[in-house]
Amino acid sequence: MNDRRGTSQPLGILLSTVRYEERRLLAELERREVPVVRLDPRTLAFAPADVEELRGMTVLNREISAQRAALAAESLEAFGARTVNDASAIRVCGNKWSTYLRLRQAGVPTPVTLLAPTPEAGRAAVEAVGYPAVIKPLSASWGNRVSLITDRYAADAVLEHCAALPSAVARTVIVQEAVRPGSPDIRGIVVDGVCVGAITRSSSDWRNNVARGATVEEHPPSEEVHRLCVRAAAAVGAVVAGVDLVERADGSHTVLEVNSRVEFQGFERATGVDVAARIVEAWTAELIEVREPV
Repeated sequence: MNDRRGTSQPLGILLSTVRYEERRLLAELERREVPVVRLDPRTLAFAPADVEELRGMTVLNREISAQRAALAAESLEAFGARTVNDASAIRVCGNKWSTYLRLRQAGVPTPVTLLAPTPEAGRAAVEAVGYPAVIKPLSASWGNRVSLITDRYAADAVLEHCAALPSAVARTVIVQEAVRPGSPDIRGIVVDGVCVGAITRSSSDWRNNVARGATVEEHPPSEEVHRLCVRAAAAVGAVVAGVDLVERADGSHTVLEVNSRVEFQGFERATGVDVAARIVEAWTAELIEVREPV
């Protein structure tokens, strides 16, 4: 077990909202008698006095807002702190197209995905992917604004809605192959290059988000699933990651998304794995290195 008792290097945790996961992490730090500075990204101005205090700090990024998480991480790193996950990983995971590109470049299996900056491009992308298809915004969590498209009329309705949104980023979507929509999916959690376990998520809704009421159970040990989770986390540069996969009809698996600030309440209850302890152990280790893809 690694901890930082007796060391002078400070530890920080970046958060604005204390949920189950943050309570568990704070409790684990207290149990290990590891002092930590709580940083609120809503009030960080990076004034000269702040910068001196932050220099050399190792910060666990648990900010719920993707934009604030990335901006704060980038600023902390610029002023001499180290963040877990770092700004690069957070920005990649916060953009579904960027995540797809990193997975594809690393040779990690992922569904056919096309970029659609305009409704016209979106219609062409849906026709190219075929029905059913999934339309997703570049940035979203908990299944928000994710649509299953089963015909041209549904595609037109969703794309017309996107076209009316106020910014070019909001209007840009990805069109993704729908892999067995409505079937259970898999969530694996990776900490410091190790997949600590996986769960299966099932729902009456085709989106298997726990936030939408999905039920979870422990996924049987699978070398393929664990290996893909580790490769996916490494592809996006994440030390701590939640990796979402789905099983194809032929039994192989494909990676849908990677989350850089993973929620793990349902995961801990289903598997009995102490994710908070695993994260704290990795975060407080002397050296945290993202392993190369395997």
